[in-house]
Amino acid sequence: MRWKIAFLALSLVLLGFLIVWIIKETRPEWKHYQKAEYAQCITNLEQELERWSDPTWGDPKVAQQLQEKVKGLQRPKLEVKQFLLKGTGLWKDGRNGKRVDRCTTCHVDEEKLSKLHLNIVDNFPFGLYGCTICHGGQGESLKLKKAHNGMYRDRKEMLARLGTADALLQLWKGFAELAPEEGTEASDFKYYGVTGEKAVYVGSAACLRCHKGLTTWHIDRWKNNKFVTLEKIKNAPDFIKGDEKYRRQCYKCHTTGYDEKTGKYAEEGVTCEACHGPGQFYVYFMSSGKVTEAQRLSKLGFSYDVCGRCHMARNHEVRVSALAQLEPGPKGPPSAPTERNEELPVDLTQEEAVALAGELLTALREEAHLKR
Repeated sequence: MRWKIAFLALSLVLLGFLIVWIIKETRPEWKHYQKAEYAQCITNLEQELERWSDPTWGDPKVAQQLQEKVKGLQRPKLEVKQFLLKGTGLWKDGRNGKRVDRCTTCHVDEEKLSKLHLNIVDNFPFGLYGCTICHGGQGESLKLKKAHNGMYRDRKEMLARLGTADALLQLWKGFAELAPEEGTEASDFKYYGVTGEKAVYVGSAACLRCHKGLTTWHIDRWKNNKFVTLEKIKNAPDFIKGDEKYRRQCYKCHTTGYDEKTGKYAEEGVTCEACHGPGQFYVYFMSSGKVTEAQRLSKLGFSYDVCGRCHMARNHEVRVSALAQLEPGPKGPPSAPTERNEELPVDLTQEEAVALAGELLTALREEAHLKR
């Protein structure tokens, strides 16, 4: 009789566990948050719909689009949403192989997320880099506490990580591993901070406050030559007569912090930050008295690959046709320092123009060598 009672009790316990398991599987935690998020989306859209439906100043087309969005969200398909990210190695080795980010399972409003990440999502799309690369947390988890464990919620918490250079160096390494282009290195991301935003160019004056006394030989060599390279180019006849589109091709290499989208640059000439990257975090560590961390950031964040972006063969071929097409008439100052004061010939063949461009570059190199 006793064994029957024990068997019955054990069966009831197992049945209880089964019922609890079934409830958890059919009503997982993430579904609750996803439903709430969709409900909030509908509320926000309905508020916009009310404004755009106003007969006085509203727009019927926009109102119709919003009405369709509301209708589509009223019976949403509840499902796990995730980004499959590029990875190498194994999780147990601290690498990011077979990595997934499931944050959007609960945070379903990607339009809202994009607005919160203006100027970030363009460089680091969610589908390629996910969320946890910057925010931390456990991206593969669907349970609230575990998913948010170790997470940095906003810019303030992210910036608080900068006790050492490790936060930046690890982030750059993570970006490189997730980047779609093969051969991408951590140093390629030295233009970004821990929030994914572009780092600030502080200007060579801020760098020279310390380095003028520490590395005088290096500063003097560059300051008398590369720092003033744009000043020389501004006197070149093709630059003077070229339009803004033509001049922008010069800015790519002869300025610091050039932005191809806006056509603006941070500083004229090839100054400190042209090679070492934006100085925002170097200055941060130096001003905090953490010189060692600034040195680590400088050494580990630097790559000689940056030289090849400008110092490449035939990089000045664009000048050949421009010089050959110059019209006769008043000339600007000669494009290269020279003892002669001759008029620049304008009726050049292509071969002669190539030879002339070579002579100009040789003259520039000789002058730079003499100034060293």
